[in-house]
Amino acid sequence: MEQRQAGDEVLQAEVASLVVNPYQPRKEIHEAELAELAESIRASGILQPILARRVGDKLEIIAGERRWRAAQLAGLTKVPVLVRSVSDQDSAVFALVENLQREDLNAMEKAQGFKLLLTTLNTTQEGVAKKVGLDRTTVTNFLRLLDLPTEVQAHVSRGTLSMGHARCLLALGDNETITQVADESIKQAWSVRALEARVKEALEASKGQPAGTAGKSKARPVWLNELEESLVEALGTPVQIRYGRKRSQIIIDCGGREEFERVFQRLKNA
Repeated sequence: MEQRQAGDEVLQAEVASLVVNPYQPRKEIHEAELAELAESIRASGILQPILARRVGDKLEIIAGERRWRAAQLAGLTKVPVLVRSVSDQDSAVFALVENLQREDLNAMEKAQGFKLLLTTLNTTQEGVAKKVGLDRTTVTNFLRLLDLPTEVQAHVSRGTLSMGHARCLLALGDNETITQVADESIKQAWSVRALEARVKEALEASKGQPAGTAGKSKARPVWLNELEESLVEALGTPVQIRYGRKRSQIIIDCGGREEFERVFQRLKNA
């Protein structure tokens, strides 16, 4: 429930007086979700007011666009609104953070949201990360998705490619190859690991090495892949495990001193 602040105004506003937030990162709202929410509103009303700010003679939604749309679907003419004085910057941050906390955004919407914050706040990736309470590497990984070809970004938005698949494809570099391998991955329903093997093969072929050379080596144990993925998730940075019977290595990739110190602290506190 949104906590009231000094200067807030609570009112019953005409549905038509509200307008959408231009900083809203979520671009898709599924009809089934809206219908379900509308049915709940018909039965119990809107339990949490829509958060908005005054822009001219309109109320611009900061948080609660789905409630507003569902209220229209339910046939309401007025909705409860909590009006707050909020700057453009704060409105952009609030809209993104609210959706991140509710996990409402797909990977591309998050990427676009972070890009919008970079521009709106005129700050760095580190500055955006602090605003939304995430690691800089997480923000960086999402922003890198914007380097994908448009058609591949669409697959990520629809969920036909996961973020793991998308990050793997970025290693290919040129858009034509990325699109081709992405299509192969979707048609063959490859796992991220299978796609990694295909990407490695493509990179070796581009360097003049015989295609499939990597696939002739002994298959890597599944438990090693699982350990590696667990470390990547825990540390928020690329990790490689080189396992041998007599000697093994865990290689942690850190981008600069700041990230090195962050990873060091995580390991120290583990």
